[in-house]
Amino acid sequence: MPRLFGSLLVATLFTPLLLAQASDDHTYGYISDADRQLLQLPGDSTAEAYVLYDHMDLDFEYSDVSGPGLVERYHRRLKLFTPSAYERANVTITYHRDRESIADVEGLVQLPGGGTIVLRGEDFISQQEDDEYSSIRFTFPKLTPGATIEYRYTRRDRSIMQPTRYTFQEDIPVRWAEYTAMVPAYYDYVSLGSADRYDINEAEVVERVWGPSFNVTAYSNQAKLDHTRIRWVLKDLPGFKSQPYANNLTDYLPRVRLQLRSVQYPTGGKSQVFSSWEQTADELQSRKDFGKYYRNRSNYKQLWEAAEPTIVAAAGPRAKIEAAYQFVVRHYSWDGRYRILASDSPNNTFEARRGNSADLNLALLSLLNEADIEAWPLLVSLRDRGAPIEAYPLLDQFDHLMVYTEVDGQPLLLDANDPDRPAGLPRQQALNQRGWVADRDAPRWVNLDVPASRQTVMVNMEVDPSGLTTASFQSRLEQYFAFEGRSQLRAAEDAFGAPLTAAVKQQYPETTVLEAEGSPEGGSEDSNLTLNLKLSVPAGQSINDYLYVQPVLLPMLDDELDDVETRQFPIDFAYPWARRYIATVALPEGFVVDELPPSVRVKSEDGSIMATYMVQEVPGKHAVHVNFTTNFDRTLFAAAEYPALRDMFRRIIEMQHSPIVLKRAK
Repeated sequence: MPRLFGSLLVATLFTPLLLAQASDDHTYGYISDADRQLLQLPGDSTAEAYVLYDHMDLDFEYSDVSGPGLVERYHRRLKLFTPSAYERANVTITYHRDRESIADVEGLVQLPGGGTIVLRGEDFISQQEDDEYSSIRFTFPKLTPGATIEYRYTRRDRSIMQPTRYTFQEDIPVRWAEYTAMVPAYYDYVSLGSADRYDINEAEVVERVWGPSFNVTAYSNQAKLDHTRIRWVLKDLPGFKSQPYANNLTDYLPRVRLQLRSVQYPTGGKSQVFSSWEQTADELQSRKDFGKYYRNRSNYKQLWEAAEPTIVAAAGPRAKIEAAYQFVVRHYSWDGRYRILASDSPNNTFEARRGNSADLNLALLSLLNEADIEAWPLLVSLRDRGAPIEAYPLLDQFDHLMVYTEVDGQPLLLDANDPDRPAGLPRQQALNQRGWVADRDAPRWVNLDVPASRQTVMVNMEVDPSGLTTASFQSRLEQYFAFEGRSQLRAAEDAFGAPLTAAVKQQYPETTVLEAEGSPEGGSEDSNLTLNLKLSVPAGQSINDYLYVQPVLLPMLDDELDDVETRQFPIDFAYPWARRYIATVALPEGFVVDELPPSVRVKSEDGSIMATYMVQEVPGKHAVHVNFTTNFDRTLFAAAEYPALRDMFRRIIEMQHSPIVLKRAK
């Protein structure tokens, strides 16, 4: 259950109450001799860096002109042990220009042999990142192994809706991570954090002068208000290690994430900041930069007039959807920004031929709406930005707008951007399990399900007595495999077989291309891609009278999931997939089969993963036939399921590495 806090909820949120006090001196600019001279992490000589201290303090201020605002103060002290850590000395502070400001930025370097270098004003470089965000950048100079960098700054935000998230654990060890806050009694926040224990856990209600006076008498600057003062500290945290096929890592690390739920001033009733998904959908549909842009014809009239002949000529709902999708992806370019609100009307973005992700997909919604195709905005959190929270109507969790529609009762997810990516395949970054349909009449959460991506490879292999193999491939790629292959083809100027060649060379670096056919043309109307390729591959090894031939030249799986005994994070594949590899291996003259790999069939307990491997001699021919298939129908596995999944991977990898053993005939 989410934890709540506010002046009336102190007893439930902040128990048990601990009164531990820090013994370390964290005064800015001061460093003990022991810390200054520290050259490696005790107990872990491999650590490249070490967070000595990291602190975020949340406070509130009040202005009679602009009302309440957030004040967040940051202080960080970081030890750099090796040159590989020097990149961490390049700091960028990004902020939203319309509502945020950065002040009081300071930085210094403590050298291990003594001496301090203080950053000067000209070391802090301000620059505009895009239309909304700016940044302050600075780099610490004259670094040596064992140097300690330290900096602090203040961020002010005129919106109190969502304070900045704070994560205690990092990818390097942390000695001391601290979060403090002073929350006025007027504001009730819901806590969506994931920390379940603290080394220091303090909370108390205190009075202090703050904010407006609600007394009948004249305003007094001495008005006092109850505040909840909290202090949370975690110490001696190990660095977390990124693991392959992991998503939304910060959801599984101890962190603080607050969201304003309601406001209650003495002069009035409680004001709910959010109340329901229904109200949120209604408000979005009433916004000019959201619902009105695609529902009001005057906002997309020119766009529709340009696209109308193509869409009207299409026969049937699916064809009209395809026509509208193709029109947008071929007439718009994406500006690289993910957004849920449009920057301008569809008429204007069509004239500019450019826009953010919301601009492109609201343009598509406009066309579908005018063509009488039922479709709705679909809001998603991008991968690794946090799993979506369905319990509370939090718009700030969404990064990207897509389109949801249905064809013959089946969902179809549309994400206009790339001509190579067909309708029904969103950007992989958007495949974060669940999304919210902002339908005014029936707002709802839906699964972000996409078709399984498939690859079928037919190979004819001719092996000579040395093991050198001429392999002729015909590969058919579907869905995301085809999109990725098409992108690789466009990037490879003179290697049409690039997607296949790269995969084979992972296993056989000395592979050479003999012939290659493949076209990067075609685009997203056709979700399939066919590649023809002939390679020379050192697939066999001759030892005395034996020849060991590897028949699986394209690996089904990598070994990234087989490199640890325990798993910290869930396994999250972006999409389901299936691969089939069929090979006919023509044996060299003078050799006979001595041993074939056993035929194997493995299946996970829930049936979501399946692999079969069959090897047999071809009757009447001097050849061996191989049929190898893998299917992954499920995309998300809990960390606790890792041992069984790892065992499945190991068995599949063992199959793909199993050789055919040939023996010289007597």
